[in-house]
Amino acid sequence: MTQDLKTQNVLLTGARQTMTAWSKVIESREEIPAVYQSHFEKHFGDGQPFPLVIWMPALERNLGRTTEKLICDTPEAVYIFEKNGQQVNSLSYLYENVYSVEDGNILLDAWLTIRGQTQAGETRATTLYFNMTSKRHFEGILHKLRGFTQEADASSVAAQKDKFNSLSDRSFKFMNYGRESLLPGETVQGFIHQPGIKNPFFTIFGMTFYKPASLAHMAVRTDRELILIQETGDDKEMSSARYGGIWQYIPLHCIDSISVEDTAEDRVKLLIRCQPDALIEKIFDRSNLEELETFCKDMQKAVSV
Repeated sequence: MTQDLKTQNVLLTGARQTMTAWSKVIESREEIPAVYQSHFEKHFGDGQPFPLVIWMPALERNLGRTTEKLICDTPEAVYIFEKNGQQVNSLSYLYENVYSVEDGNILLDAWLTIRGQTQAGETRATTLYFNMTSKRHFEGILHKLRGFTQEADASSVAAQKDKFNSLSDRSFKFMNYGRESLLPGETVQGFIHQPGIKNPFFTIFGMTFYKPASLAHMAVRTDRELILIQETGDDKEMSSARYGGIWQYIPLHCIDSISVEDTAEDRVKLLIRCQPDALIEKIFDRSNLEELETFCKDMQKAVSV
């Protein structure tokens, strides 16, 4: 019996430790932590409607410890209060002034990166790190960051998701990634999938060793945005790539130009120039050149409207 109690205590302690990494929704003014009270009241006092409030704990990550934050979501903007010691820094983004948003996860480690113009007029990027179990709290914010409020019937949504079924034989993972990326009311115009690319590194005893040149990725064009999807990992370690994904959503009106450029070997480069001054590069096999040129031509027409 004593041993069972000890085991139970260990399990409960582990559960409590896990729960400390979870973000939580705050449902009343009384629950707002004291350090944020004055900042919160400045924006949401004097009879203002109570927004969606999410408290985000500081997290230990491989790249260092994150900061604690309080997120306040309104119909027009998202407010971010960041705790640094006993001080709080604040900023906010109007949803209509967001240039792009990145949604990523590796195992239980998840994040959202907002790039846009703050209400103070600064061009900035802000990353919110959270445990994947808390992702549900941020879904509404992600939808608004992407500029979507439209509804659609289930059959229409399913028809758009089914456009990725042609990937089932080549990459079941990216078929699902594409399906997951769509929101109701969005129409798929085209997509190009590129498997991971490796370059020969050296040969010994008749065996050739390779090093990664590009992780697997996909570009999706819809009637509203360009969606860039890629595996997680880096160019040194391909094995970690299988455990997560990164989705980048760029509104069409924020894309200045898109083109294809030759590179060395049998590769071509997709160049995407976005507001305010971003350049995104994606490597493809030359066998995709014709399809890429059509993709770029159609995209350029869409962004020129």
